Amino acid sequence: MLSLTSCRTTPPVLQLPADLSFTDLASGQPFDTTSIHGKLLLLNLWAAWSPASAKELPELVALHEKFASRGLVLIGVSLDEAPAAGLLVFAERHGIRYPLVRPGPKAIDLLEPIETIPYTLLLTPQGKILARFRGPLKPSDLRSAIEKNL
Repeated sequence: MLSLTSCRTTPPVLQLPADLSFTDLASGQPFDTTSIHGKLLLLNLWAAWSPASAKELPELVALHEKFASRGLVLIGVSLDEAPAAGLLVFAERHGIRYPLVRPGPKAIDLLEPIETIPYTLLLTPQGKILARFRGPLKPSDLRSAIEKNL
């Protein structure tokens, strides 16, 4: 009898700090993190009022389209205080199809130091920060970091 088994292990569960929570921008409900278990996570902290945030959106949309099927999860964390409806219209105009959330009560404190907006973090499935991108992204640097860790 021939038995075949996979050499791949089950991906580890994302272990973000327990206090790190988000609220889904569209529903206003707590964001369910089960969809990001075992995935490479890209958190992009942005604001609609920030020209630098708007400038990098085409690259983020392209990264999501290219790498989502390979295990990258991109989450946009809105730092705006504007009503969600306006932010969702902004997102639609920019072709954003990845989840958009607001930070929970302690999220910003746990992600510090946030020195500028936009601010992007690449995290392992275990929640370890692999890279920080301050200000507008350098597409080649971000793509390289993602490809290296997928």
